[in-house]
Amino acid sequence: MTCELPFIVTIAILGAMGGFAAGLLGFGGGVVMFPLLFYVPPLLGFEKLDPKAVAALVVSQVFFSTLIGGAAHWRSGRVHLTLTLAAGLSSAAGAFMGGIGSKWVSESFLFLLFGVVTLLVGAMMLLPAPPSHREEVPVEMVTVPTLPLSIVSVVIGAIIGFLGAGNFVFVPLLIYVLKVPTRISIGSSLFIAMLNTFSGFLGKLLTWQIPLLMALVIIPAGIAGALAGESLHRRLSPQVLRHIYAAMVAVITVRIWITLLVGD
Repeated sequence: MTCELPFIVTIAILGAMGGFAAGLLGFGGGVVMFPLLFYVPPLLGFEKLDPKAVAALVVSQVFFSTLIGGAAHWRSGRVHLTLTLAAGLSSAAGAFMGGIGSKWVSESFLFLLFGVVTLLVGAMMLLPAPPSHREEVPVEMVTVPTLPLSIVSVVIGAIIGFLGAGNFVFVPLLIYVLKVPTRISIGSSLFIAMLNTFSGFLGKLLTWQIPLLMALVIIPAGIAGALAGESLHRRLSPQVLRHIYAAMVAVITVRIWITLLVGD
């Protein structure tokens, strides 16, 4: 892989974009970073990155971005501790297994898995949003069914370990299925992402799948982007945040399925 300055600058900009999406919308950034790292460098004349290297870079960037971005949401009272621990620890176990197992799966499997997951997220977002009065409920008054959430979180974690993306499933799951207020869903999802991507990051690190030079570029860029995204989050309404989220998932879903059905 090339290490020329224009390529490094490109990777840094893409990392900042993924971190910004994480801080703004709470999905870790992997669902943005995977397509950006896979499609943008070839469009600019650089070498195409291997999907497994992309997945490893995404896990690395997402862990550090969500750690810093999640801390900012925590300070603003937008993190539900019980929800975060139930989903985060369960998905962390799944992500560790997925991170190791990803070493032995094919490129076509990774793309198909990504495509199916984005379709499922889109289907969840067709469900009714929480009523407007629920958006103002304080975090200590929000209750969630922890056992079912923990079981589903193991599966989501395995997806994250395979792809470096998957935390974006938690936001629509919490908002549209469990009816958790939007801001609390986003803030809690960042901490969930931090927990489960750490184990996925560890699995890929132990199996030497991470391109270290690019990781050293993309991580600080992602952290800066996450802080900027959290700052904008405070200025937008829950309805606007949900609309941005839906639009972003729709664009990514269409692009992934074009690749699956007709090729690059």
